[in-house]
Amino acid sequence: MVSYLIKSIVCSGLLLAVYHFLLEREKMLRFNRFFLLGAMVFSLLAPLATIEIPSAPANEVFTAGPVVSNVAGIASVDNSIPMEVTARDSYPDYLPWLAYGLIAAALLLRMGFQVIAIVRPRQRRTIPFQTAKLVLMPGNTPVYSFFHFIFIPQKAFDEQAIPKEILTHELAHARQMHSLDILFTELLIALWWFNPLLLLYRRAIRLNHEYLADAAVLAGPTGVKEYQLMLLDSLLAQRTTVLASSFNYPVTKKRLAMMTTNINLRIQFVKKALVVLLLPGLAFVLAEKTYSQKNPQKTIPSNNATKAKTPSADGVSKEELDTFYAVMEKHTRYVTDKKGRRGPVTEMDTKILKEEFAIYSRMSEEQQLAVRKAGISLSENDIPVKKAPTPEMFENWKKPHIFGIWLNEKHVPNTELDKYKNTDIAEYTLHKLIGRGLKGKGYKYQLELTTNDEFDKTFDRRMRDRIVLVRITWFEPPKAKTDMKK
Repeated sequence: MVSYLIKSIVCSGLLLAVYHFLLEREKMLRFNRFFLLGAMVFSLLAPLATIEIPSAPANEVFTAGPVVSNVAGIASVDNSIPMEVTARDSYPDYLPWLAYGLIAAALLLRMGFQVIAIVRPRQRRTIPFQTAKLVLMPGNTPVYSFFHFIFIPQKAFDEQAIPKEILTHELAHARQMHSLDILFTELLIALWWFNPLLLLYRRAIRLNHEYLADAAVLAGPTGVKEYQLMLLDSLLAQRTTVLASSFNYPVTKKRLAMMTTNINLRIQFVKKALVVLLLPGLAFVLAEKTYSQKNPQKTIPSNNATKAKTPSADGVSKEELDTFYAVMEKHTRYVTDKKGRRGPVTEMDTKILKEEFAIYSRMSEEQQLAVRKAGISLSENDIPVKKAPTPEMFENWKKPHIFGIWLNEKHVPNTELDKYKNTDIAEYTLHKLIGRGLKGKGYKYQLELTTNDEFDKTFDRRMRDRIVLVRITWFEPPKAKTDMKK
């Protein structure tokens, strides 16, 4: 979370600097409008992206255990190993979220009250005005707009004392839906209040709205100097609510200077192109980098066993094939799971298993395919070889929202890696969780690590138990008699 906050704030700051130094002085107002809105969203979402960087494939790890394993419903296995998870106190995680929720709720309530203050029903007289509606307000109310409503003082309207330039200015706000930008910005500020730079975005967006509305006025018969004098006359007028667009928005040198800025289409094109090229590069820098082995999603949960030897062209004789199935059946018993399905559990010692694998290795492709269709999977693991991760990979694994760590077959918190160096790791295997495997997990990858000490301690046993047998056939429970009659 801390990493995300830092990246989000840095990204919003960089894009705001790009706007200030590259775009703000250019008269490409519509492009700037959508750049500012998009920059806020981009800075919030870009740090959440994950880029998978392939690393050199490590020798695959397999769990030391019985020579023969039975995996229930292996076709839908979620690549997670059901091991005991170290319990941890939830209080430190609970407190920050509570503080975030309280502050966000307070800001959302304030925003709601401001909207109600503008749109709450009153005895107000409304008059159609082109694509908007004029709302006549009592007292000396400043002119402002909210969506397609333009609020003006009734007395000034009756006396026809409101210049047409002011109405044209507010009509531009209404037509271009500037209120939608303001509400969207306020919503982001309420939900992502931890980023103070969003307040500067709000100010830049409001000023750009005024540029657009000023441009709409100057597109008519009104002269620049005449309009500038009118703006200066309204400088000391009363301010209105932050959610409304007002003609009396503070007059600055920037707003007056923008009216006389010349348009250079070539320079504008270059700056737009630079922005378009900048965003993908910035997204790559901010995204989380994960180092994975090649094709981790293809790792089968049969203890990372490799494929059997190349099938023989001729295959084995019928007698050997019958012997293979007979021995397999002799060492198989059938169990029933909670759903009433029956499945095989095969157990045999290492010597017999090696004999079975020898026959399987000499089978033809058709014979091996028939064995697999029968729910029998035989494979032989590679010889274990030490391969330490790079320092960058090792540091990356400490991110708990990306990696779940199993160290020497035990699920441990990511902080456990602080006790080790990358050279202390002898093997690593990465599984990408998909589908049901992601359910209830706070991470996207399951990482299995073996230390040098564990590697040395289990090496002889792993060399002896390299052949792996998995039975994956399940039988549906028999239908009830009532179903059979139907």
